[in-house]
Amino acid sequence: MKEMVVEHEDTEQRKTVRVASMGNVDSGKSTLVGIITSSDDVADDGRGSLRKKVFNYSHEMENGRTSSIAYEIVCFDKQGLQVLPESKSTKKKVIWPDMVSRSAKVVSLNDLCGHEKYLKTTMYGLSGLFPHYGMVVVGANMGIQRMTREHIGIAVSLKIPLFIVVTKVDLAPEQVYQQTMEKLMKILKGSFCNMLPFNVTSAEELTDLAEKMHDRTKVVPIFSVSNVTR
Repeated sequence: MKEMVVEHEDTEQRKTVRVASMGNVDSGKSTLVGIITSSDDVADDGRGSLRKKVFNYSHEMENGRTSSIAYEIVCFDKQGLQVLPESKSTKKKVIWPDMVSRSAKVVSLNDLCGHEKYLKTTMYGLSGLFPHYGMVVVGANMGIQRMTREHIGIAVSLKIPLFIVVTKVDLAPEQVYQQTMEKLMKILKGSFCNMLPFNVTSAEELTDLAEKMHDRTKVVPIFSVSNVTR
């Protein structure tokens, strides 16, 4: 599926950022993309209801596995408020141009595959679509899987700045959550990655972290979230 390109006369005045979303199967990656691109009062039902809006094909909806690159956008106006569709249509070719025309900033989210079977597709998304940032999604209740390591390793090799989102904190027992965080920290601080993970606990920390990521200082913000409780 080709990415939809929306062009406008004032494109040079609009900031656009591309973010590649990656993570192991069932980590909540596609659901998280669905949450980010929805309005503030929308939450997942705990069974992946929001990932259906992200998937491209019916077989993905049936088995819950992303097998292609899905594209979503989240838009913001000059005041930093999210721009939502005004049309009741669900077709991207209808609602996207309208959203972009009213936006000052556009974040393009490329939802990549999590299964090892589709690793080549994920590789294309990371190397061919030139993301500015990589979002690695980790299920708190699942721990660090082999494909999680693969995705982090590929992004580090391609010098893509990373941030981590640990999902499903509502499901994970505290001990399991802490074990996942400790292992994640160990991987990021290891000799291969040689990064500086930072556990984000407040909104006030974000501006400083964003500037450090932009300066390629190897800072990796980590967010712990629940797609169900938001």
